[in-house]
Amino acid sequence: MTKKALKLYEFIKSYINNNKYSPSYEEMKDFMNLKSKSSIFQYIEYLINQKLIYKDPLRARSLKISSSNTKINFYDEISAGKPIDINNNIIKQVDAEDLLQLNFGNKDTFACKINGNSMNSFGIHHGDTVLLVKPDFINEKKIYAVQIDNSDITLKKIKINKETVSILGDELNFKSTTYNKERVKILGKMIKLIRTYK
Repeated sequence: MTKKALKLYEFIKSYINNNKYSPSYEEMKDFMNLKSKSSIFQYIEYLINQKLIYKDPLRARSLKISSSNTKINFYDEISAGKPIDINNNIIKQVDAEDLLQLNFGNKDTFACKINGNSMNSFGIHHGDTVLLVKPDFINEKKIYAVQIDNSDITLKKIKINKETVSILGDELNFKSTTYNKERVKILGKMIKLIRTYK
């Protein structure tokens, strides 16, 4: 990283820590003693590419400091059956965020912790965390976070009918229910499951 890029990064980090929001491009330009903001745009793009910061392109003062830039060892293969020899040549370093495929710069991405057992038959258990993204379209084979009557939020499979939406879960632990469409808001589509073993 260049000294100037590091200087701007440290300024942005300090500014966010003190103000809880990011500096304006004008403030960054003044801090860096530049005549125009064009260089600031280039520095910001560089810092984003380095995964040090991210931003919401649709909002002002939306720069955020990336939560981590952690590299971990990655093995291309591990057997769940017959043991295999580990070849050290296949060990490589990957970024933990890339491995989880988390896009922290996407304002439409969010996570929920599961409370209950109504999705057990789909492999989703109490205490799991699911990552969701705002859906572009509905696929009834996928799993969604839905809100009923602008109140309760639940993770379920759904079936869209002409005037109603059916909410489907584990048949052993959940009785399917049907609501008029106007009562149901589809908040997100599940894209990843995170489970912690203790």
